[in-house]
Amino acid sequence: MHMFKSVRFPFFIVMVLTAGVLLTACNTDSEEKKSEPKEPLEQLDPYSATMYPAQAEAKAKDFTVTLVNGESFQLSKHRGKVVMLNIWATWCPPCEEETPDFVDLYNKYKDDGLLVLGVSIDEQGESVVKPFMEKYDVNYPMVIDDGTIMDKYGPTMGVPTTYVIGPEGNLQYFAVGALTKKELEPRLQKLLGLNQEDKKS
Repeated sequence: MHMFKSVRFPFFIVMVLTAGVLLTACNTDSEEKKSEPKEPLEQLDPYSATMYPAQAEAKAKDFTVTLVNGESFQLSKHRGKVVMLNIWATWCPPCEEETPDFVDLYNKYKDDGLLVLGVSIDEQGESVVKPFMEKYDVNYPMVIDDGTIMDKYGPTMGVPTTYVIGPEGNLQYFAVGALTKKELEPRLQKLLGLNQEDKKS
Protein backbone atom coordinates (compact mmCIF):
# COMPACT_ATOMS: atom_id res chain seq x y z
CA MET A 1 0.00 0.00 0.00
CA HIS A 2 1.38 3.38 -1.03
CA MET A 3 2.03 6.10 1.54
CA PHE A 4 1.16 9.39 -0.24
CA LYS A 5 4.53 9.40 -1.99
CA SER A 6 4.09 12.73 -3.75
CA VAL A 7 2.92 14.59 -0.63
CA ARG A 8 5.74 13.62 1.74
CA PHE A 9 4.28 14.97 4.96
CA PRO A 10 6.11 13.24 7.84
CA PHE A 11 3.54 14.43 10.36
CA PHE A 12 1.14 11.58 9.59
CA ILE A 13 3.39 8.66 8.62
CA VAL A 14 2.94 6.74 11.88
CA MET A 15 -0.65 7.76 12.56
CA VAL A 16 -2.23 6.74 9.26
CA LEU A 17 -0.98 3.20 9.69
CA THR A 18 -3.22 2.58 12.67
CA ALA A 19 -6.12 0.23 12.20
CA GLY A 20 -8.60 2.82 13.36
CA VAL A 21 -7.75 5.16 10.52
CA LEU A 22 -7.90 2.44 7.92
CA LEU A 23 -11.39 1.47 9.03
CA THR A 24 -12.76 4.97 8.49
CA ALA A 25 -12.16 5.18 4.74
CA CYS A 26 -13.29 3.40 1.59
CA ASN A 27 -10.69 1.42 -0.32
CA THR A 28 -9.79 3.18 -3.58
CA ASP A 29 -9.19 -0.07 -5.49
CA SER A 30 -11.76 0.06 -8.31
CA GLU A 31 -11.87 -3.72 -8.75
CA GLU A 32 -12.57 -4.21 -5.06
CA LYS A 33 -15.41 -1.69 -5.03
CA LYS A 34 -17.01 -3.28 -8.10
CA SER A 35 -16.96 -6.81 -6.69
CA GLU A 36 -18.16 -6.06 -3.17
CA PRO A 37 -21.86 -5.39 -2.54
CA LYS A 38 -22.64 -1.95 -1.15
CA GLU A 39 -24.32 -1.84 2.23
CA PRO A 40 -26.97 0.79 3.00
CA LEU A 41 -25.62 3.58 5.17
CA GLU A 42 -27.81 2.63 8.12
CA GLN A 43 -26.25 -0.85 8.27
CA LEU A 44 -22.70 0.43 8.56
CA ASP A 45 -20.87 1.30 11.73
CA PRO A 46 -20.51 5.04 12.40
CA TYR A 47 -17.54 6.62 10.66
CA SER A 48 -15.23 9.16 12.16
CA ALA A 49 -11.81 10.51 11.37
CA THR A 50 -9.09 12.13 13.42
CA MET A 51 -7.59 15.36 12.14
CA TYR A 52 -3.82 15.37 12.40
CA PRO A 53 -1.91 18.66 12.52
CA ALA A 54 0.54 19.39 9.73
CA GLN A 55 4.02 20.78 10.09
CA ALA A 56 4.09 24.56 9.87
CA GLU A 57 6.43 24.52 6.87
CA ALA A 58 4.33 22.04 4.83
CA LYS A 59 3.21 24.01 1.77
CA ALA A 60 0.15 23.03 -0.25
CA LYS A 61 1.10 22.15 -3.82
CA ASP A 62 -0.46 24.35 -6.47
CA PHE A 63 -2.61 23.06 -9.34
CA THR A 64 -4.97 24.34 -12.02
CA VAL A 65 -8.10 22.39 -13.00
CA THR A 66 -11.46 22.86 -14.73
CA LEU A 67 -14.45 22.62 -12.42
CA VAL A 68 -17.68 20.76 -13.14
CA ASN A 69 -19.34 24.10 -13.92
CA GLY A 70 -16.70 24.80 -16.58
CA GLU A 71 -14.78 27.45 -14.66
CA SER A 72 -11.01 27.36 -14.20
CA PHE A 73 -9.69 26.92 -10.67
CA GLN A 74 -6.11 27.55 -9.51
CA LEU A 75 -5.37 26.86 -5.85
CA SER A 76 -2.76 29.59 -5.44
CA LYS A 77 -5.24 32.26 -6.54
CA HIS A 78 -7.21 31.60 -3.35
CA ARG A 79 -4.38 32.52 -0.99
CA GLY A 80 -5.86 34.29 2.01
CA LYS A 81 -8.72 31.82 2.28
CA VAL A 82 -9.01 28.64 4.33
CA VAL A 83 -9.34 25.80 1.83
CA MET A 84 -10.75 22.35 2.55
CA LEU A 85 -9.53 19.98 -0.15
CA ASN A 86 -11.80 16.92 0.00
CA ILE A 87 -10.94 13.86 -2.10
CA TRP A 88 -14.03 11.65 -2.41
CA ALA A 89 -16.17 9.35 -4.59
CA THR A 90 -19.91 8.77 -5.03
CA TRP A 91 -19.55 5.04 -4.26
CA CYS A 92 -18.04 5.76 -0.83
CA PRO A 93 -20.56 5.72 2.10
CA PRO A 94 -18.37 7.82 4.48
CA CYS A 95 -18.06 10.43 1.70
CA GLU A 96 -21.82 10.57 1.42
CA GLU A 97 -22.13 10.83 5.20
CA GLU A 98 -19.87 13.87 5.54
CA THR A 99 -21.21 15.83 2.54
CA PRO A 100 -24.17 17.52 4.33
CA ASP A 101 -21.81 18.85 7.01
CA PHE A 102 -19.48 20.24 4.32
CA VAL A 103 -22.44 21.95 2.63
CA ASP A 104 -23.51 23.48 5.96
CA LEU A 105 -20.00 24.68 6.80
CA TYR A 106 -19.48 26.20 3.37
CA ASN A 107 -22.81 28.02 3.50
CA LYS A 108 -22.02 29.30 7.00
CA TYR A 109 -18.41 30.43 6.50
CA LYS A 110 -17.91 31.15 2.78
CA ASP A 111 -18.35 34.88 3.38
CA ASP A 112 -15.69 34.68 6.10
CA GLY A 113 -13.11 33.14 3.77
CA LEU A 114 -13.83 29.39 3.74
CA LEU A 115 -13.51 27.56 0.44
CA VAL A 116 -14.40 23.89 0.04
CA LEU A 117 -13.12 22.11 -3.07
CA GLY A 118 -14.57 18.69 -3.78
CA VAL A 119 -12.23 16.41 -5.76
CA SER A 120 -14.15 13.46 -7.21
CA ILE A 121 -12.19 10.40 -8.33
CA ASP A 122 -15.24 8.78 -9.97
CA GLU A 123 -14.30 7.09 -13.23
CA GLN A 124 -17.86 7.61 -14.52
CA GLY A 125 -17.46 11.35 -14.26
CA GLU A 126 -20.34 13.81 -14.49
CA SER A 127 -22.95 11.08 -15.02
CA VAL A 128 -22.66 10.14 -11.32
CA VAL A 129 -21.18 13.31 -9.81
CA LYS A 130 -23.85 15.77 -10.97
CA PRO A 131 -26.78 13.71 -9.58
CA PHE A 132 -24.89 13.41 -6.27
CA MET A 133 -24.40 17.18 -6.15
CA GLU A 134 -28.09 17.77 -6.83
CA LYS A 135 -29.14 15.27 -4.17
CA TYR A 136 -27.14 17.02 -1.45
CA ASP A 137 -27.44 20.60 -2.78
CA VAL A 138 -23.66 20.85 -3.11
CA ASN A 139 -22.86 24.45 -4.04
CA TYR A 140 -19.13 24.48 -3.35
CA PRO A 141 -16.65 24.08 -6.23
CA MET A 142 -16.32 20.56 -7.57
CA VAL A 143 -13.79 18.98 -9.91
CA ILE A 144 -13.63 15.50 -11.41
CA ASP A 145 -9.93 14.79 -11.19
CA ASP A 146 -8.09 13.67 -14.31
CA GLY A 147 -5.00 12.88 -12.25
CA THR A 148 -3.83 16.49 -11.90
CA ILE A 149 -4.64 16.73 -8.19
CA MET A 150 -3.98 13.11 -7.25
CA ASP A 151 -0.53 13.43 -8.81
CA LYS A 152 0.23 16.03 -6.13
CA TYR A 153 -1.91 14.81 -3.21
CA GLY A 154 -2.03 11.05 -3.72
CA PRO A 155 -2.09 8.17 -3.99
CA THR A 156 -4.41 8.05 -0.98
CA MET A 157 -4.92 5.23 1.49
CA GLY A 158 -8.66 5.63 1.07
CA VAL A 159 -11.47 8.09 0.56
CA PRO A 160 -12.56 10.44 1.86
CA THR A 161 -9.25 12.17 2.43
CA THR A 162 -9.31 15.82 3.47
CA TYR A 163 -6.60 18.47 3.65
CA VAL A 164 -7.18 21.81 5.38
CA ILE A 165 -5.01 24.60 3.99
CA GLY A 166 -4.51 27.82 5.92
CA PRO A 167 -4.63 31.41 4.58
CA GLU A 168 -0.85 31.45 4.04
CA GLY A 169 -0.98 28.37 1.84
CA ASN A 170 0.35 25.98 4.48
CA LEU A 171 -1.23 22.61 5.19
CA GLN A 172 -2.82 22.77 8.63
CA TYR A 173 -4.66 19.45 8.99
CA PHE A 174 -4.96 16.08 7.30
CA ALA A 175 -7.55 13.34 7.80
CA VAL A 176 -8.58 10.00 6.28
CA GLY A 177 -12.23 9.12 6.86
CA ALA A 178 -15.46 11.04 7.33
CA LEU A 179 -15.19 14.34 9.17
CA THR A 180 -18.00 15.95 11.13
CA LYS A 181 -19.07 19.55 11.53
CA LYS A 182 -18.46 19.22 15.27
CA GLU A 183 -14.81 18.33 14.73
CA LEU A 184 -14.16 20.74 11.88
CA GLU A 185 -15.94 23.89 12.98
CA PRO A 186 -13.73 25.05 15.89
CA ARG A 187 -10.58 24.46 13.84
CA LEU A 188 -12.00 26.37 10.88
CA GLN A 189 -13.12 29.22 13.11
CA LYS A 190 -9.60 29.55 14.50
CA LEU A 191 -8.02 29.55 11.03
CA LEU A 192 -10.59 32.09 9.83
CA GLY A 193 -9.80 34.32 12.79
CA LEU A 194 -13.31 34.01 14.25
CA ASN A 195 -14.38 33.61 17.83
CA GLN A 196 -16.84 30.78 18.48
CA GLU A 197 -19.38 33.41 19.53
CA ASP A 198 -19.07 35.14 16.16
CA LYS A 199 -20.87 32.30 14.40
CA LYS A 200 -23.36 30.50 16.55
CA SER A 201 -24.81 27.27 15.20
